[in-house]
Amino acid sequence: MQFREIQIAKLSGVPLIIDYTWPPIALLHVGLLAFFYPPFEMNALSPLPRWQLVLSALLMTTLLFVSIIIHELAHAGAAKLEGIETIEIRLHLYGGWAKLASEPKNPLAEFRIAIMGPVSSFLLALIFGSGAEIARSLSERPHSIPFEIFYYLFLGNLLLAVFNLLPGLPLDGGRAFRAWLWHRKKDILAATYTATRMGVALAYMLISYGIFRAIWYYDFVSAIGLIAIGIFLKNSAETDYHYRQQQHEYEQALAQSTERPRQQWNLPGTVGAVMSSPAIIVAPNLRITEFVDQVLAQHRHTSFPVARDGRLHGIVSLERMRTVPEENWEQISISEVMQPVDDSLFVSVRSSIEHATHKLRLNPVRHLAVLDSDGFVVGYLSATDLGQ
Repeated sequence: MQFREIQIAKLSGVPLIIDYTWPPIALLHVGLLAFFYPPFEMNALSPLPRWQLVLSALLMTTLLFVSIIIHELAHAGAAKLEGIETIEIRLHLYGGWAKLASEPKNPLAEFRIAIMGPVSSFLLALIFGSGAEIARSLSERPHSIPFEIFYYLFLGNLLLAVFNLLPGLPLDGGRAFRAWLWHRKKDILAATYTATRMGVALAYMLISYGIFRAIWYYDFVSAIGLIAIGIFLKNSAETDYHYRQQQHEYEQALAQSTERPRQQWNLPGTVGAVMSSPAIIVAPNLRITEFVDQVLAQHRHTSFPVARDGRLHGIVSLERMRTVPEENWEQISISEVMQPVDDSLFVSVRSSIEHATHKLRLNPVRHLAVLDSDGFVVGYLSATDLGQ
């Protein structure tokens, strides 16, 4: 069975999406609160009807997830102020995630976007904490249902803020820490590597503590949660670093394709005079999902040259990419779907237009990479460039 994502709303133009892991967790949260939350168990002795506790648990769960959405909207709002659009906000097994259309351009922008989530959670904790105090003062009983609802949401938002400030990726504190390292070292890849190691260390600490609670206290519910969160943090931190590596290689390749002035190739009657330059180059180990988010979202071409360090590896076409099921895009790299390099895929920048026209007719992807005398990709050629 293939599980699908569901868009449940649009918030300021940003799609709000839940994936298949979210509804079971939400229902489990309602059940745990309604039947096992200690303050409710004490109130149940009053006795209170179980349906009131279930409705209270449903309200608490709803408001907790609304708090998570507000946390992610704070990230999205800060990103918009930095000129970055948000593609979607997603609720999943471990909370929420605001997916940005592009990465921040400087450390200060990264820091501002990262810190706004915890700030919003602290503000929500203050609001719910105030509500708890008001409910306590208005009730004749020390622990009323309204008080327990507000107090739980106060603790939930406070925990969300504090946990997210831990200095390891992919947490907000890890992104703020990376911004500081990026500012100091002027190297985002090195900063990401250090913040990733911190995130992995935090993940192993959570996993170890979960194992300790299982062995020492027989607290298997907490142990499973801690271990699951630790594994998620570890995988997310390593994925973030992998993404940064891919982005760095892509930007390097693009820079190498633009560092030579085009004027030296602009000779009438040659490929250099009509080619598209600079070429939009794709790194071979970029995942298809990363290609769609980073490259295709900004450059609506039907094919792209694939290169590493300016050296051609092949050409990837959208037509060939469509043969890959979308659920496999996270695992498959561009090198696995590209047309591998051979003599039919490239032409010299000094070649005549007649020669390029003949070669383009035999080309399986109907595009040619253009190489300079040193073998670096300096342009891209299509039938449209040749006036066909």
